[in-house]
Amino acid sequence: MNVTFLVGHLAKERNSLLYELALDLGDLGNKVTVITGYPSRRITEEVRQYYLSHPIEQISENVTVIRVGSKRGEGQGLFVRMVKYVFLTLSIYREARKHEADVIYICSTPPFLGLLGSRLSEVAPTLYNAQDLFPDTLVRLKKWGERNPLVKLLRMLEKKVYKNNTRIVTISEDMKKTMIAQGCAAEKIDVIKNWVDTERIKKVDREENVLFTKFGLDKKHFYVSYAGDIGLFQNWEILLDAAEELDRLNDDIKFVIIGNGSYKANLEKSIRKRKLRNTFVFPLQPLELVASAYSLGDLEIVSLEKGMTRIALPSKIGQILAAGSPILGMFDSDSHISNEIRDCNIGVVVDSFRKESLVELILHYYNNKHELKDMANNARRYAEKELERKTQTKKYNDTLLSMIVKHSG
Repeated sequence: MNVTFLVGHLAKERNSLLYELALDLGDLGNKVTVITGYPSRRITEEVRQYYLSHPIEQISENVTVIRVGSKRGEGQGLFVRMVKYVFLTLSIYREARKHEADVIYICSTPPFLGLLGSRLSEVAPTLYNAQDLFPDTLVRLKKWGERNPLVKLLRMLEKKVYKNNTRIVTISEDMKKTMIAQGCAAEKIDVIKNWVDTERIKKVDREENVLFTKFGLDKKHFYVSYAGDIGLFQNWEILLDAAEELDRLNDDIKFVIIGNGSYKANLEKSIRKRKLRNTFVFPLQPLELVASAYSLGDLEIVSLEKGMTRIALPSKIGQILAAGSPILGMFDSDSHISNEIRDCNIGVVVDSFRKESLVELILHYYNNKHELKDMANNARRYAEKELERKTQTKKYNDTLLSMIVKHSG
């Protein structure tokens, strides 16, 4: 089948899941044309220049990437970005009309790229992939109420996305429930979990983990680690409250935070203000060290603010599990992902975002390290069984094929 991908930005250094999906669909014999913008954020200038000079790129025998739109980046500030997203969406649409497709895959970024489904579904069936839910993320960021005129407008557009695309895939049961609550028909939605390449990401033993030398960390300590985006929704002050108490109680427990993001400066300022001796922040590491990053901690933190699991789910969960690392979850205790972590014994979840619970859990596993071995083994097995890359991407292939059959029938 001929598959047209519509994606805001595609860079293997930053959007590895979408990149892998396109490659795997191509490996299954499909002709894939990816229409996307020029990536600019969270990549090096050298990488950015490469993409700027390659508007058309053949990334495999069956997968072609066509880049359109502005080369000047996404801009600063919400209004400027929204304007640029509108123009990028129009550029993607104009290019998409030039290509014959049996089915069209539309990603949820930039916001409301899915609106193209109302036009393109006349050409071929469209699959909208809700990796995150908009405008919910913007509402949380700006702390706007549902009565806000802009929110009302965005909700109306959201309903059009759900109504006018042929089928919808999202990545968690919690997100599916949210979409249904916003008016999407339940029978249109499939849940396909984000995957991990279990061949590429495996446990890196502490003795062989180069990050300990690179960061100057003593391998004998007990580490609680975080790797990823240092953003606005990760409960940083609760984590630092716990680190502050443990700094007084135990010299052997250390916190390591690896990443970049909009909250990093505030995080480092708070660490200095608290005079923490047990908390260290390091830059985001290259892609080839991702397994080392997620193997560093005795416990690996995954954190989202209250209510966020209903609109988002970090894809790094799969990478952590593939590395055989137990999860220390700090998010809604009653969410589907929290129940799964507990039921499968692949980690633990902090009770109701309470600092006291966080401290208690860390101390418990510091004093009972043998319990972490079972969790680590369970984590790796879970990744292999539930999140293996080829298995999950084939589910997308099967969904796309079924849409073509139904459309032609």
